[in-house]
Amino acid sequence: MNDEEFWRYARQRAQNIPELPSHTEYLECKLNGKTCLVALRDLAEVLPPPHRFARLPGMPAWMAGIMAWRGETIAVVNLDLYLVPGSEPDLSRAADSMLLVLHSAGRALGLLVPALGFTSTIDREHISAFSGSADFSLAENSEIVEGAYENVPILNVTTLVAELVQQIGMATSHG
Repeated sequence: MNDEEFWRYARQRAQNIPELPSHTEYLECKLNGKTCLVALRDLAEVLPPPHRFARLPGMPAWMAGIMAWRGETIAVVNLDLYLVPGSEPDLSRAADSMLLVLHSAGRALGLLVPALGFTSTIDREHISAFSGSADFSLAENSEIVEGAYENVPILNVTTLVAELVQQIGMATSHG
């Protein structure tokens, strides 16, 4: 292949940019009487939680603790307690709880959820703005919701992880 053939081939390949998929797969997180969705692309791993988490002094009430995951220490947040402050953990569903390990912007974080539902493939055109709900305070930050499907909030994992890391940092510096 000579130079001219190479550059012609390179231009053809550059023009054949694949389209982004028009749909995304989501996992249903069942909280105490509420549901939210997390994109599967944001999950590094889904696993049963350890028997116990290491608790540290001054941790926020919504933080379950810390644990070792693949050679690093990660914070684990009880998503139910975080999204619905003042709620009590449902101990009857503790055996069904699952740990979602999120990996965003080079940071890993665990979300403890009472139960998981189905995965769904949702077309982009079926996602609407989240109109809010009295059920969720969403930590008074609508930026952690990127939209809704049938008025079920879809969490923006990048924003959620950044917010949680910031709040955990503030709690430890004031503890």
